[in-house]
Amino acid sequence: MKKQIMTFILTIVMALGICGAVSAAEAGNMVGYVNVQQVFQSYPDIKTTMSAVDLERQKAQQEFESKAASLDDSGKQALGEKLSQQVAKREQDLMGPIQKKVQKAIATVAKRAGISSVVDSSAMLYGGKDLTNDVIAEVLK
Repeated sequence: MKKQIMTFILTIVMALGICGAVSAAEAGNMVGYVNVQQVFQSYPDIKTTMSAVDLERQKAQQEFESKAASLDDSGKQALGEKLSQQVAKREQDLMGPIQKKVQKAIATVAKRAGISSVVDSSAMLYGGKDLTNDVIAEVLK
């Protein structure tokens, strides 16, 4: 009888240990998600930055319209590509530091929450942990 009780107790202890290990493994593999668009909208000075990018696009459009009339099709295409590259570079110059800060905030929040993977909220269909508000708070620090 004592052997049966000891076997039963050991079985329960082992089962609880396995369940605990599985839970710990699942917690370590938890996926977080962030509404990146909401984070960017909450970023300080994002409106100013986006206005500067829009102004750059408008200037490029005006330059294209003023020069395109005197160019043939290949000249128009070359000018359009050149201006598009200039706008893209300016946008990257302005948005790059913001993107890096947001990515760093996401990594910091995920690490703090013990989350190993983070995806954009639009990619999350079920489950996961929403980190959006925590990331916004980290960005605003």
